[in-house]
Amino acid sequence: MDKTSARELLVRVLDDMEAKALEMKIQGVGVACFLDKSSAADWIGEMKVVETPYNLKEGWNLVAIAWSKAGEVIASCANSGNPERKKIMGELGFVGGAYAEYDGCKLAFAFSGATSEEDLEVAEYGIAKFKEYARACQE
Repeated sequence: MDKTSARELLVRVLDDMEAKALEMKIQGVGVACFLDKSSAADWIGEMKVVETPYNLKEGWNLVAIAWSKAGEVIASCANSGNPERKKIMGELGFVGGAYAEYDGCKLAFAFSGATSEEDLEVAEYGIAKFKEYARACQE
């Protein structure tokens, strides 16, 4: 998949993730990333704010947390927040980032703003939608 197509799919999926979050009555920040497995530098990422980029009452920067989850996912090739994995500098260790591989690429989707379980549900929903749309493009 070329970079332009991947970016277009990421933006489309973030709209779906926003709709899912609103359906769940949650708000926060969604992140969708695509990385060619052959190059750690060939990263494409997009972000979408769903209602608010922060929670000032609790003191959370949801943008920073969502991107940290995505970074952890790409570094570990696994969902974020695994307590058995030693965090590396810059990672916060929060649950809510989901990992998958598709057609020679790594996918890292994350959401931040709700409970860990809800964040992960939205992230996994995003991955499912990305794969669905990517398959449709290949037909």
